[in-house]
Amino acid sequence: MHTMRYPNGLFGWIDLMTRDTAAATRFYEGLFGWSHVDLPTPMGVPYTQFFKDGQLVCGMSPMMPGVPESVGAFWNSYVIVEDAEATIDRVLPAGGSVLMGPDDVMDQGRLAMIADPTGATVGLWQPNQHQGADVFNVAGSLTWNELQTRDIDAALPFYAAVFGWEWTDGPDDGYHIANLPNKPGDDKTNAGAMSTPPGVPAEAPNVWSVYFAVDDCDTSVAAAQGLGGSVFLPAMQMGPGKFAGLMDPTGGMFLLGSFGG
Repeated sequence: MHTMRYPNGLFGWIDLMTRDTAAATRFYEGLFGWSHVDLPTPMGVPYTQFFKDGQLVCGMSPMMPGVPESVGAFWNSYVIVEDAEATIDRVLPAGGSVLMGPDDVMDQGRLAMIADPTGATVGLWQPNQHQGADVFNVAGSLTWNELQTRDIDAALPFYAAVFGWEWTDGPDDGYHIANLPNKPGDDKTNAGAMSTPPGVPAEAPNVWSVYFAVDDCDTSVAAAQGLGGSVFLPAMQMGPGKFAGLMDPTGGMFLLGSFGG
């Protein structure tokens, strides 16, 4: 058994699935200053790893067959687990479903995709050689994962049962924070959850969203637009920080947050 770098139940990896990996690479490298390495896979299509200042931040792969053409791209969030099978065994009793796996990904780890009772999809990653991202919460890296669902009361108990998260109320009314008791250090926060905001189209799925840290939200929004991205949520103050929602040129939606004050 591999020694795990991160505790069981922690969000530790994200990747983009897109129909145009070249366009997505140009956009994200331009926006965040990433570099990339394409890794060969048995499927014949490479898996891309993105790095910020030499540290692994996230991945990208071409779109899987069978995804409706209307879906251009999406970000996946993965929870690091010690035992994918044991985690999967808790999913069905808690009201969720298993979409894929668990399957070995070469010598990298074991992968599964599950959905909560409201249909929001989240990945499971049982690490082997690939232990997750090297860095979080610095500019150009993952800083937060957030569930947006139309049935928050059905979703929260599911994650508590499957991953052992402990939910507390956040600073804003209706915002929920998942705490991971076994996370090292004083900050036990792991993820957020909220009801789907008004104005989101009815056909949009319940979803796990990803936030990237940036030094200055307004500067990064302007840069993203210059690189062919579009804004779906204009920059808003949130406490000491600011956040905004963007869509990359291939259709992948993500958020930016400058939370350092």
